Amino acid sequence: MINGKKVLFLTTTDNMIWQFLLPHIKHLQDAGNTVECACAKTGFWFDELKQKHDLVMHETSFSRSPYKFLQNKRAFKKLKDIVQNGKFDLIHCHQPVGGVMGRRVGAKCGVPVLYIAHGFHFFKGAPLHYNLIYKTIEKRYAKKTDALVTMNEEDFVAAKKFKAKRVYKINGIGFEPTKMSAIPYDKKELQTELGLSDDDVVLISVGELNKNKNHKVVIEAVAKLEAKNVKYIVCGQGPRLEEYKTLIKELGAYDRVKLLGYRKDVRNILKISDVFIMPSFREGLPMSMMEAMYEGLPIITSSIRGCVDLVADNDNGLLVDLKDKDGFLRAIKKLADDKELRTMMGKRNKEIIKEFYIEEVLKQMENIYDETIK
Repeated sequence: MINGKKVLFLTTTDNMIWQFLLPHIKHLQDAGNTVECACAKTGFWFDELKQKHDLVMHETSFSRSPYKFLQNKRAFKKLKDIVQNGKFDLIHCHQPVGGVMGRRVGAKCGVPVLYIAHGFHFFKGAPLHYNLIYKTIEKRYAKKTDALVTMNEEDFVAAKKFKAKRVYKINGIGFEPTKMSAIPYDKKELQTELGLSDDDVVLISVGELNKNKNHKVVIEAVAKLEAKNVKYIVCGQGPRLEEYKTLIKELGAYDRVKLLGYRKDVRNILKISDVFIMPSFREGLPMSMMEAMYEGLPIITSSIRGCVDLVADNDNGLLVDLKDKDGFLRAIKKLADDKELRTMMGKRNKEIIKEFYIEEVLKQMENIYDETIK
């Protein structure tokens, strides 16, 4: 494991560091390295990272959109000054814009660059222009990458065709079991609040109400079920809220589908649920699915990149081809009717998730740091 080095964590946004990267930063610090961060200030996270975690934070006002050329050009100039003055031994970058900027500045300043792809924006089934634009960008900047790190098999296979110096695959950014301790709650009270009972089979999704998360297909499937005790609850907010409210009303499913909005007690809601369902079009390696696995829930999910890295069909969950119009309906029926199967799959998930614990990922990263610095 490297020690005595100075590392710059570069992300597009501050919440990426707050949500996922603090264990990685602490691991490097504990080994005797100095870590600083550069990112855009998009919320309370930036100041919290400075004050609560005593991190040196450099504000670089990147836009998440690669098309905001002038804004990103100004941010790049500032980043270049930070790197030149900071005398860093390694740039550790994340997110598409952060990844491009980090590799550009690393090449200009002669600093090794480690880029973690949390999920390439090109993927099987993506719109043609996505694959043309984003694959071209990643292919181009791979040449400026000392270590290209992926999190799922599809991305790993794609990355090996690029010209990065080294390509790796890790088990996600790291799942932290310590974050999964439930807030004290009363099961009956929570069920009553959500309009649930012990006789219900509860499906749960966690994620923004947007096109990619594809909650619509589950809402429509639940509305078609003859069994009225199958309930679908969604934790999250987003641009499709009003559309989904209208759809639920039109389908007469308001007593079976609950849009809960933002919830601070997702862990508790997982504990009173029976099946986790993720019908997304695109994922990298979904953390919300890992949380459900840790709680011992069986999974129903799209047969897509990232999800197939966590779920084996008829083992710890059910995979649904997005081209199969009634696939989610059949999968829901199968698990709703078979409590024993749900229990068996849930037990499998409690074992499988251990491979993705943060301790395992940090061990994988140690070797990557050593080879990159060399």
